[in-house]
Amino acid sequence: MKSVLLCVSLILSTVAMTAAPNQPARPAAGVSQRIVGAWLLTSRTVRRADGTALADAVLGEKPTGRLYYDATGVMMLQMMRADRTAAIGKPASPKDASNPRAILGYDAYFGRYAIDERAGTITHHVEGSLFPEDLGKDWVRPFTLDGDTLTLKFTSVTDGVELTRTLVFRRAK
Repeated sequence: MKSVLLCVSLILSTVAMTAAPNQPARPAAGVSQRIVGAWLLTSRTVRRADGTALADAVLGEKPTGRLYYDATGVMMLQMMRADRTAAIGKPASPKDASNPRAILGYDAYFGRYAIDERAGTITHHVEGSLFPEDLGKDWVRPFTLDGDTLTLKFTSVTDGVELTRTLVFRRAK
């Protein structure tokens, strides 16, 4: 009996070793597959066009957040100030007193997403948002996906100043 098992084992090992080189290499999963899952916000920076870093009046210095992409093309993002202790807090500066994003210290939206791998962009099609003015918008975000790190960037003009926001996420385990 032992000799039969040994022969079968040797045959299977030989077949496995000789068959492996003839198998085509499996292609690496594309971004569309690798981006699926839960992501934890590790940092959010705001910079002027000249590179000067600015304090983030909306989400503070070290915000917390979650970003989710599913395999059917649905996404959602929620971010908030880490030091947010009340629903409405005192704004960081008087000019932010009328900005509900700064007052609430929270941002959230959901919708569908599409990836353009050639352009290196992901578009968030906003279907629902904490802020009604965001509904129906398509936000195109340049991105990089390096292992378990996802970086999204976007540039906007606020009070005549061009600002680039960089959000860095790590894959949730």
